[in-house]
Amino acid sequence: MSWLIIWKTAFSSILKNKRRSLLTMVGIVIGIASVITIVAIGNGFKEDMVNKLSSQKQDKNVKRVSFNAFSTADIFSDTEMMTENDLSLARLVEGVKSATFDKQKVDGRLTGNLTFKSGVKNLSINYEIIKQTKVDLVEGRQLNRNDDTTLNKVIVIDEEVAKALYQSSKYALNKPFTYKDQVFTIVGVAKNTSGAIGPGNDNSLVYFPEKTYEHYFGKLKDAGIITLSVLPSYDSNQVMEKVIKSLSEQGTMRSKGTYQEYDIKDAIKELGSLLNNLIIFISTVAGISLIIAGIGVMNMMYISVSERIKEIGIRRALGGSASDIKKQFLIEGFALTLIGGISGYLLGMVIAKVISFVLPFNVHPDLMTISIAIGVSSLIGIVFSYFPASSAAKKDLIDIIK
Repeated sequence: MSWLIIWKTAFSSILKNKRRSLLTMVGIVIGIASVITIVAIGNGFKEDMVNKLSSQKQDKNVKRVSFNAFSTADIFSDTEMMTENDLSLARLVEGVKSATFDKQKVDGRLTGNLTFKSGVKNLSINYEIIKQTKVDLVEGRQLNRNDDTTLNKVIVIDEEVAKALYQSSKYALNKPFTYKDQVFTIVGVAKNTSGAIGPGNDNSLVYFPEKTYEHYFGKLKDAGIITLSVLPSYDSNQVMEKVIKSLSEQGTMRSKGTYQEYDIKDAIKELGSLLNNLIIFISTVAGISLIIAGIGVMNMMYISVSERIKEIGIRRALGGSASDIKKQFLIEGFALTLIGGISGYLLGMVIAKVISFVLPFNVHPDLMTISIAIGVSSLIGIVFSYFPASSAAKKDLIDIIK
């Protein structure tokens, strides 16, 4: 029997039992759509984060030192990981031209990161220091130049922060916001345009008056990373080793963690690996539903075999081999799950695209997601149709006639 005839017969059988075929495919469609949605969003997030990290320029004479705390309590506290004392230690090392904290300007804006408590959870968000705000408000007023010049301790917060702290934007107005032992009054609540608080949200969610911030906290800096400029006549790697040794022996936080070189390439590699493992884990959990769908395919194929005993007998009587019968039912199961896989892929990408409208990054289809949809669905069709197909192939012509 030619492959063309086998494929035509397979699609004919599927269309003959439309309702049953459709219900069987639903499990495949849902399972594949779930996996594709997770993978597509995960890949979009990874691409966005890697692009942001990769945009930082590298210079062989510029090195960065970071601090890795032993305790997560220190990581999520307002305690500075490195201080002016650490800068002084770094500057004393031979070969160091200059040592400064990492710049905080992002797209021309002065931004930083802070952590605040919402119930028992610690939430990390970005903040911005600015002379006056021009954001869409849902409650209260904007920060103005008078707040800036008079060192007024007021802030504007995003409505997501307001909900996390006081359950609603309305109740947050004129309430206190504590940062580094200083209490600010919330005078405005900005409309949220960047989505929920989380790792993918890089927008500013709190606004401080610039001069007020500098009066109480000093110039904005990233106290988590020290940037070293090494003199061209010195080996930058050797200078880095000496700096780390000096900080490890005399650094402010030496008893609470370790000082190490911060390499953006390593950070990108580590982040990519972490996200890939997370995507695989979540996709595996979602993919368990495909096993249930596969059992449904097997059940349908067994029913199909039992209903078509006469057809199998006629094919065998006309010279059809057991191999041809087996191929016939295998192709039917394969075609059924392939259609379900393609449909699930399309549905998953539509869902991912819709979700991406409320996320700060785009979702792009790629070869990996297409391969998952077609490969997994095809594998399910072959694996779960094999036993019913083998059962059909083993039917004895004499037994069928009886």
